[in-house]
Amino acid sequence: MELNLSEIKKIMILGGSCSGKSTLADKISTFTNYPAYHLDALFLNANWERKDFNELLEIHKNILLNDNGIIDGNYIEVLPERIKWADLIIFIDVPTIIHIYRMFHRILTVRLGINKRYGNPEGTKSEFSFSFLYWVLIWNRTQKKKIIPMLELVKGKKIVVISNLNKLDLKKYLS
Repeated sequence: MELNLSEIKKIMILGGSCSGKSTLADKISTFTNYPAYHLDALFLNANWERKDFNELLEIHKNILLNDNGIIDGNYIEVLPERIKWADLIIFIDVPTIIHIYRMFHRILTVRLGINKRYGNPEGTKSEFSFSFLYWVLIWNRTQKKKIIPMLELVKGKKIVVISNLNKLDLKKYLS
């Protein structure tokens, strides 16, 4: 199914940590000239802790006032509002082993200066921690199981589930 860009102004990208959400958001932003909003960068402090919930809600509310944009991140507690806002929902669904591989790849390549990490909170680094490894290991069994039922209830929106970012043809959905 092809969609006309004039119909797609608000895009949200969901998926586990290290699935490619931020990278895809930046690619779509380049393609469309829409602003990209990386929720981790906006909702987390430099020490990787969530901002105050009221501050988080205010930031989220202000993002949703925009007539166009790409939002990447899950944050299930504010997901229903983003679902209402979005014209296109992209869910990156990859196996846990891919999340783990990309986590170590990201840490190594960013540390070596080979790649830039998109979507980090200001002042943070992509560092290894056992708590983050644990989060990545359990994401498909915990968080994904919360998101899928929410998406199954969505009516009247285009939802794209992808398992391989290299095979995603943006022009197919945005031209």
